[in-house]
Amino acid sequence: MDIETKLTGLEESIAETRERVIKIETRLDHMEANMATKADLANLSATMIKWIVGMVTGAGLAAITVMTFVLNNAVPPKATSGAAPAPIVIQLPPTK
Repeated sequence: MDIETKLTGLEESIAETRERVIKIETRLDHMEANMATKADLANLSATMIKWIVGMVTGAGLAAITVMTFVLNNAVPPKATSGAAPAPIVIQLPPTK
């Protein structure tokens, strides 16, 4: 009689397990419609690569532009006085 009660308990737990598996399968069927395919992932990868290359290129161009502007405008031009610069004198040795 002890074995019969255990079998009855097992049969009940199997029935409960079967119902839970059916619920899980139903959820998975609905989720499958929203899952990404390999083509979707490949398209996403290509799009991400394009965006990353574009962003790096844009950031590089912006950095070069800012550096050019700063280097051209950071140092004030040399102040020139009204006097003319001293002439350059080149002395050659006497020839024989």
